[in-house]
Amino acid sequence: MAKQLTYQFGESRLTLAFGDIVDADAQVIVSSDDAYLSMGGGVSAAIRQAAGDDIVLDAAKKIPAAVGSVVVTTAGRLSAQYVFHAITRSPDEANPSAEIVRNATQRCMFLADALGVDSIAFPALGAGYARFPLDRVAAEMARVIAPALTTGTTPMQVTIYLMDNALREVDFIPFIARFAARVPEFAEHETDTPAPGAQRQGARDNIFISYSHKNADWLERLQTMLKPLVRNNTIAVWDDRQIKPGRRWREEIERALRSTKVAVFLVSPEFLASEFITEDELGPLLEAAETQGVSILWVCLSACLYDETGIEAYQAAHDQSRPLDSLTPAERNAALVGICREIKKAAATESPAGS
Repeated sequence: MAKQLTYQFGESRLTLAFGDIVDADAQVIVSSDDAYLSMGGGVSAAIRQAAGDDIVLDAAKKIPAAVGSVVVTTAGRLSAQYVFHAITRSPDEANPSAEIVRNATQRCMFLADALGVDSIAFPALGAGYARFPLDRVAAEMARVIAPALTTGTTPMQVTIYLMDNALREVDFIPFIARFAARVPEFAEHETDTPAPGAQRQGARDNIFISYSHKNADWLERLQTMLKPLVRNNTIAVWDDRQIKPGRRWREEIERALRSTKVAVFLVSPEFLASEFITEDELGPLLEAAETQGVSILWVCLSACLYDETGIEAYQAAHDQSRPLDSLTPAERNAALVGICREIKKAAATESPAGS
């Protein structure tokens, strides 16, 4: 069962962990609260209960606080030295923006460095009361933390705790896939020897979209229609646009292929004519469908000789006798909705075992 995943930045580490932040073995524990440090719900209430009255009395001296600021208090009965109260909500604005989450994270990292501590534990800021998608919060925070760890002069252990009432340990493996899809540049920093209970080998959780770059407009249409499913963490989608400049693109594609649960082919004459797609994407995915239970769905963008390929043996995600480019805009949108529902259904089936 996956309980944590660690990324190494020089001598510093960033860990995504499933667990209760009040049990963290860190010098700093971060709380998310309002301008009056009411500590009335979620993580802040749990920290208040575990820390005791001392933390409340200390916080009372420092209110009201500005949204976006970070208030430092004692940690009371907690084993930590400090609690950083990230002010992410004001009385007239209950939900923090992504910018406030980023700024609060950055301020916490600055204060940790200034105080000379070597470990800090964050909750997923904004994922509780504000209901931000958990993987988006982790991605926003990680994009701030990673540069701080890379440029910092003192080794630091940072942990983001992902405990959520709606998230079970069994849900953590697909969460990792969603996080990796949002910040694929972290792949090169993933530790080769995860901590006990870390991500199982061979886990397949991603939706891999294979397409010809000459059909990028169709990829964009499909991605747009899939956006609600991505936003609510129903699926994690990967395509080669997520490969950053300067990265080893073939290795990135191979890594994505190994984590694929559902393969979606955007089939057209250009798709079938591509030697790279045929040899490096289509071939491995069709083999994985035979040997490892990967689901294959394909979309007929334009009339083509798909029946002369191995694709014909697999289920089309719509009526292939009506290619998408032959439909009216309204018919095309209806077809794309149906395709997205087929992808969602395939993603919801039990994950195939690793190789």
